[in-house]
Order: sequence, then structure tokens, then C-alpha cells
Amino acid sequence: MAHHLRLGVLATLFLTTAASAQETVELDPIIVSGGLTPVEAKKYGRAATVLTSEDLEARGTQYVADVLRQVPGLSVSRTGSFGGLTQVRLRGHEGNHTLVLIDGVDVAAPNQGEYDFGGLIAADIERIEVIRGPQSALYGSNAIGGVISITTKRAEEPGVSGRFGTEVGSDGTTQLDFALRARGERGELSFSAARRDTGGFDVSQTPGGGGDDDGDENKTYNLTGRLFLSDTVTIGATLRHTDRISDFDTFNFAAPTAAGLVTDSIANAEVQETFGSVFAEADLWGGRMSNRLTLSFADIDRQGRDGTGAKNQDNTGTRRKVAYQGTVALDAATLDAANHTLTFGAEWERLTYRENDPTVVFNPGQLIRQEREQTAYVLEYQGDFGNGLSTQISVRHDDNDKFRDFTTYAAGASYLLPNGTTRLHASYGTGVQNPTLIEQFGFYADFVGNPDLKPEQSEGWDIGVEQQFWDGRGIIDLTYFDETLTDEIGSRFDPVLNASVPVNNTGTSTRKGIEAAARLDVTDRLDLSLAYTWLDASEPVPGLFGGTRDAIEIRRPEHEISLGINYALPNDRTRLRLDATHVAGLYDSDFKTASFISGNPADDFDRVKLKDYTVVNLGFTHDINDRVQLNGRITNLFDENYEELEGYGTQGRTMYLGVSARF
Repeated sequence: MAHHLRLGVLATLFLTTAASAQETVELDPIIVSGGLTPVEAKKYGRAATVLTSEDLEARGTQYVADVLRQVPGLSVSRTGSFGGLTQVRLRGHEGNHTLVLIDGVDVAAPNQGEYDFGGLIAADIERIEVIRGPQSALYGSNAIGGVISITTKRAEEPGVSGRFGTEVGSDGTTQLDFALRARGERGELSFSAARRDTGGFDVSQTPGGGGDDDGDENKTYNLTGRLFLSDTVTIGATLRHTDRISDFDTFNFAAPTAAGLVTDSIANAEVQETFGSVFAEADLWGGRMSNRLTLSFADIDRQGRDGTGAKNQDNTGTRRKVAYQGTVALDAATLDAANHTLTFGAEWERLTYRENDPTVVFNPGQLIRQEREQTAYVLEYQGDFGNGLSTQISVRHDDNDKFRDFTTYAAGASYLLPNGTTRLHASYGTGVQNPTLIEQFGFYADFVGNPDLKPEQSEGWDIGVEQQFWDGRGIIDLTYFDETLTDEIGSRFDPVLNASVPVNNTGTSTRKGIEAAARLDVTDRLDLSLAYTWLDASEPVPGLFGGTRDAIEIRRPEHEISLGINYALPNDRTRLRLDATHVAGLYDSDFKTASFISGNPADDFDRVKLKDYTVVNLGFTHDINDRVQLNGRITNLFDENYEELEGYGTQGRTMYLGVSARF
């Protein structure tokens, strides 16, 4: 109650000091990753959220995962300190059900099919698009929950430009970031680099405060470029590399108490991620047809040390992909003038994974490189009927060398009513999720692979209404969704093998809920934003007396609401930002009990409810002049003590101050 009262006082303070002069920032009307070709937001049938670089700057947050917490339908969980494993879930799905693209490149770890957001710094991010609901009909496996597409910054004006930024803060945190960009008539080139170090805090919450702090060191480099060979032919490339070292504490299964789940240690993980692509684009038939050929790759190396400092991990995962895409105008001489287009494409992908060090494997078979391949074919139709109705329809067929082949479908529609302020949108889609390489082959001493696993399958639909009001100064979007997942992959403890084994759950997992997003420009200086999610997600688990029972899906809160307040001072140089997030109905697995080694499969699904919490962040930016900006923020303003995962501590109140300059 005290936290809510303090939040109310702060909100009232912002509201009562409102005056007039801030220029509001409108979202870009194009959703680049909504289809195989870009779609206007007002014509898009699926549920989507777009965050711009202005949104990231206003929040002042240095990690993308923390910006995503304000997106409806999305939940984030981090294992303690910055740099710890950070999972993002869409509409109650697993982390590996969300496809993550950076500059169009799939960045998920090949062994787990999931991207760890723990190392994604926001310094060079221009735009984030979050597409919710099954997207396999466009993107294949790993997209049954949705897609998060991230675009890095490019040169915005001809000539050479750049940026330099630095920040210092609590827990010995320092950051340096630098960007240099060039743009001319024949092409463009952008380079950025960032280094962030933090001493962190004791994730294990050692009684008496005697534990070691768990820090993180992150170095990220990004390079993109395009060359216009002619008016119709363009070539380009992207390259991104992240090198980080993250400390963490030991997790103890079957600890007698919550305090014993995570204990202080000197364990750490070193990760090197390299992603890239080379592409060529060509227009044909006077601009009526476009073509794009892309070769992309991902290489992820990971080394780890246990709580004693001994090496216990050394593995490598790779992805290689070749993709072709062509788009043709169906009703006009050029794509720019077309209301109806057809896109067709094909892609080939190979995934590999292996352990590298014979001294840390548990059997020689783990040193064998495991791999699998798949080929896919996709069609998408986009149509604008000129009467407010627009549609997107897609179908995709995947040929797998290890699993059953699948065909997935999706359709979306948007209708703008004659009043010009009310838009209806709806979508339907099916999805498929292949087992991960870890689930298929094992690789861990306490986790045995299952080559007989079936891919997970999903089906979902949503319907929503978007309403503008107050002469366009306000907008609210309300969406209801309903999704089912069959053959969900879980795990069972096998007492004979003394290890967990992945299995396809019997029955259907359900996910339904409501997503709401609203924005209101109260005055020219004050604007408000709101995001809310209600989620009902469950999975079938073995019953105590046979059959199955429904269990709450863990790490997905039932209720999550976020409030954002932006206020510009009368000097037109200083902007204040308050963010508050309230989380309720969050559960985790009850790892404290000895049931995890009892051999009773029903015991594997005990749940524990975590405490509801509210976190408030406060920040500012001040333009010293047209090119130099001062910024600062206080995170967890009221020093809330809470958990996102049982046993893992979260950061208390911290303060940061930074300065950036453009040239």
C-alpha cells in the first residue's frame, strides 16, 4: 500500500505541473517485419507494438530487455544481475517460441532455439518491432509465440556523422559507446561499439551481506553497409559481435528452504556471439518486381566455470541460412503503386552443435557434432481494397530432415471504419516448433536427449479494436487472444537414468488473455502511456492418480500493468520520465522440495507463488545544446525487494548519470 501511495503522489505531481510545449513523437507508420514485405500499421491485421529510438532514449534504459517490459503481452525474467540469462516470453509461450531478428538475422542460440537478451545493449538500437501471435507461416519454427525484430541505427543524413556517450552509476557501473556513420549517393556505412561493465550485486542474497557481487562485462560491435550498384541493384552486409563475461551463483535443486536455492559462488560464463549476413537486391520489370538473396550466419561459443572455478562448459553452435524472396505487383506497373502484391520465397537452413573440450564432457558422444537441416517454401498475399479493408494471407511448408514436415497458415485483416477513428483488426495462425538440439541430443549429464520427440504445434487467433479520441491526441488498442499448444515439450525425471528426459506432454496447453495499450497527449508538454496484460496460461501435467491436471505456467504473470509519464519543462530542454510496473500472479517451480528426485512424475510440477511487486523508475534528459545531452535515472526508486525467479535476488535502488554528444 505504501508503494502504491508513493506512486500516486509522483503521478499527481507530474499531472499538476503540466504546461505546454513538448513535441510528441509519432510511431513510424510502417511495420517492417509484419510480413515478408513491409505493411502500413493502419492496415496490419496482427497485434503489434513498435518502439523507436526516441522511446528508448526517453526511458534511458541501457538494456533492451528492460524496455520490453512495457510492451503488452510480453514478460521478462532475468536470473539475477545484469548479464544473467534473460528470457522474453510472448503471450505465455516459452522463450524459445519467440523469434528474434537483429537487422534481419536470426540470433537464437542453435542449441536451445532461444536468444538470451542478457547481453543486448540498447545504445545502437533504432527500432524494435514486437509481433504477437503465431508467425510460423512467415518465419517457420521458433516463431509460434511471435517475433521481435530489432533494427540498428543508420546514417540519417548525407555526409559523416557520429555519436559518443558515457555513463557511470551504482555498483561500479561504467559504459562507453561510440558510433561513426557515413552516407552518400552510392551507399552508406555504419559502425558502432559499446562497452559496459558493472560490478553487480550478490544474486544469492547471502545473509549478512558477505557474498561476492555478480558482475558483467559486455563488449558489442556492429557494422552495416549498403552499396547502390545501379538504380535497380543494391548489395549490402551486416556484422555483429558480442563478447561478454557474466558472473552467477550456484543453483541448488531440492534445497530445504528458499534461502538455500541460490548460494554464493565464483561461477561464470563467457559467451562470444557473431552474427552476420550478405545480401543482394534487384528490381525487375521497371520496378514491378523486387528480388532479394540473403546469406546469413550465426556462431555462438560458450565457456563456463562452476562454483569452484573449474571449467565445466565449452561448446559451439552454428546456423547457416540461404534465403531468396521475390515480390511482384499484381495490379500496378510498380510495387510502390500496387494495392495487391504476391511474395514468394524459399530458404535452406543448417544448425550444428557440439562440445569442444573432452575434459568436461560426460561421455565421448558429446564431442560429436550434431546437425540438422530444413528447407522451406513460403507465399504471402497482401491486399488493400481501398474501402478501409486490408488483408495479409500467408502459407509456408517446411521440409525437415529429422522430423515430420509441416505446412502452416496465417491470415490477418484490418478494417478502418468510415468514421476514420475506429479500426478493427483480427488474425489467425498456426505454428510449429521443432525440438531444440539439446532436447533432441541431450549433451548434459543430468539431461538425456530424446530423438523421438515430436514438434510442438500451435493454433491461435486474436481480435481487437483500436480507437482514437480527443482529436487524435489519444489512442487505445484492446486485443483479446486465444491460443492452444499441443505436444508441448516438458521433462520427466527418470530414476533409472538418474536424469531428466524431455517428453511431449499429453493434452493441450492453453493461453488466453487481454492486451491493452493506450497513449494520451494531455498537453503539448505532458503525455501518458499505459500497457496492461491479463494472461491465463496453463499446461497439462500428470495427475496424482493418473490422467492429467492443469498447472499454471511458470514465469508468466497473470497481471502486468505499466504506466509511463513524460513531461517537458518550460525551458524546452529538460524532459522527465517516470515508469512504474506492477506484477501480480507470478509463479515459479517449487525447486525446494525433494520431489525432484523422488521418481514421482506428478511431483515435478509443484508451483510456488511469488510476491506481487511494483517497481518505479525515474529519469531525465537535458539538452545542454543542440548536440550535447545530459541524462540520468534512478531505477527501483523505492528499493522494492522482489523476485522474478524464486531464490534469485534482484537489484535494489541504483542511480546512473551519463552524457552523450552528436557530431
